[in-house]
Amino acid sequence: MLLLASLPVSAGGWTKSLSAAQAEAKKKNQIIFVDLFANWCGWCHRMEREVFPTEKFQKATRNMVLLRVNTEDGGEGSRLAQQYRVTQLPTFLMLAPDGMLVGLIHGYAPAEPFSQRVAEQEQKYKNFLKEVASEKVFANDYQRRLNLAVDYVSRRGYKSGDSRLRSIIATKNIPSDIRDAAYYSLGDSLHEQKRYDEAMKLLNEFFRIQTKGTSLEKARLLLGQLHVDRGNYKAALAELQKFKRTFPRSDLLPQVERILPQLEHAAARTN
Repeated sequence: MLLLASLPVSAGGWTKSLSAAQAEAKKKNQIIFVDLFANWCGWCHRMEREVFPTEKFQKATRNMVLLRVNTEDGGEGSRLAQQYRVTQLPTFLMLAPDGMLVGLIHGYAPAEPFSQRVAEQEQKYKNFLKEVASEKVFANDYQRRLNLAVDYVSRRGYKSGDSRLRSIIATKNIPSDIRDAAYYSLGDSLHEQKRYDEAMKLLNEFFRIQTKGTSLEKARLLLGQLHVDRGNYKAALAELQKFKRTFPRSDLLPQVERILPQLEHAAARTN
């Protein structure tokens, strides 16, 4: 009984250890299906009772490693929720063995539609892998290269995504809209990784070569967010006030108007 209690696998084939799930997934080249739950989450319990035992769910995940973690355990569950920015429950992650995001599903759904969503996320990941495999074929298709790089970043494949974005930026005679979008996407990626100094350096480099365009406007707001994340509310406020003066017809202006009062209040408190 003591031996059984020490094993990482729970009844129904669910493992409770991320490292064990990764080891099994790597060995079998399988996706990890992660159920992120909390004891207080009623919809999480409904998933456990009404969906997980069904044939449809079991068929949809038959070639996956199943992992259940409590987002309030102060350990792996809490770290996973933070790493993948989980703000609502239930949430389900589908991960490659190396941690790359295969898919993300929010909320409760009955067995059939939920299983369909699992299959859809898996198919999108297969399409992504096919695109990676054929990358050399579209070396001169800059939009497609940009899309792939951004897809890497959205899947938390930061190293691969960032290197592709830097390659696009460095490409000579590339259309300016593609280059500008790559600058913004790389800055956003560095921001997500909390590499704030690198992000600011990159954005300032971008600002020296471009003065207009949607990507430039988004980058200016990103710079304001970087100041906020570093606790420099005065710099963030100055950046957004400058944004209003510089881009009075920007589609992003309503967003700026919503944020400004909060920044003014935060900046005043730091005086």
